[in-house]
Amino acid sequence: MMSTSLVWLTLCLAALQGVAPLRLDLRVFRGTVEVTRDTAVTVYPTGVRTGGVAAPLVPSGERRATLAAGQYDLQLLQQRDGAVSGIAWTTLRLLVDYPGEGGHHLEVINFDKTYGAVQVRHAGAGWSVRLLRRDGAEVARGVPGDGYQLLVAPAGTYDIAIVGPQPGRIHDVEVKPNLTAVRSF
Repeated sequence: MMSTSLVWLTLCLAALQGVAPLRLDLRVFRGTVEVTRDTAVTVYPTGVRTGGVAAPLVPSGERRATLAAGQYDLQLLQQRDGAVSGIAWTTLRLLVDYPGEGGHHLEVINFDKTYGAVQVRHAGAGWSVRLLRRDGAEVARGVPGDGYQLLVAPAGTYDIAIVGPQPGRIHDVEVKPNLTAVRSF
């Protein structure tokens, strides 16, 4: 039933959006260590294991694929020193033209499924972010991306400290396991 509902939702959203392709950017981590460069990512329509689309590495550090809106499975193949060090599948990733993303969607995949990510966006330059526990202890520093900073941490509730021309704090931000949230300020 859940699978049928997701397929129906995907088809309805795709019909509303038209046929414009979307840009899927992918970053891969093992805990807090980024392994995107060492990890080949292949994108498949959900439930299909042939004819996948490779997501090449782009200069900004992400892996990127241009796809139609829909539901996808991702195969990750990490290599270290010429040997395979990790293989993972992540399934049922929904790609739609989310409001505010301008046709560009970021997925952060972590080999450690207890970790999640927060993509932080802000118009302007000279800012950075840190993820803090309630006691002020730093959990993560922003990893720069193409127009955003990325915070990767174990699942939990944290504050985001904004450093720069307009410093501030966003309280009680939930980092969900194996998901990417988006925050703007």
